[in-house]
Amino acid sequence: MNQLKAIVLTGMTLGLLWSCGSTKSAESITMKNQQFAALKELVATKSFVVAVESAYPLQTYAVMQVTNALLQNTGNTGSRIPLIGNGNYIKIKGDTVQAELAYYGEVRMVSSLNPRDSGINFEGVPSTFDVTENEKKQTIKLEFEIKSKSDLFSVIMQLYANKRAIVFINSMTRTSIRYEGKLNAIEEPKTSSRN
Repeated sequence: MNQLKAIVLTGMTLGLLWSCGSTKSAESITMKNQQFAALKELVATKSFVVAVESAYPLQTYAVMQVTNALLQNTGNTGSRIPLIGNGNYIKIKGDTVQAELAYYGEVRMVSSLNPRDSGINFEGVPSTFDVTENEKKQTIKLEFEIKSKSDLFSVIMQLYANKRAIVFINSMTRTSIRYEGKLNAIEEPKTSSRN
């Protein structure tokens, strides 16, 4: 009889533990679904910014060696360069896309001698703009092409429910680069009304 009680008690304990795990998974799924719904709502507003935190240049082996030598003893490497606090961003406001990004990589053709053009800078309405939602992965992909004064950029932004973003930028005159950052809504200045 004691064995039967032990088996029943063990079975009840395992059942209780298993059901608690299922509840946690259901709560986790609900939270992820809510985050994805919030992401879709934010993208639909067309009023958000990606604050870029790091750059991942895609460089040839030779350039990588030179970059690593230049960055020696800084804590950075040629394959990952932190940009936190440097004001690098990509902003989407209505139909306009604006970016100011530091660029680390190879320039194949110099189109401007102005040092301010050494980064990736553009502002305007893209010639193409596609939005693709992936419900299964809970991501949104934005793809667009936009011209600067001297270059044409093809941009892919992968946005995640946890408000993280990965941005790939391809150019006609530069090697490709990847950026990672945090997605935020653009804060509108509050206007005060006077009585």
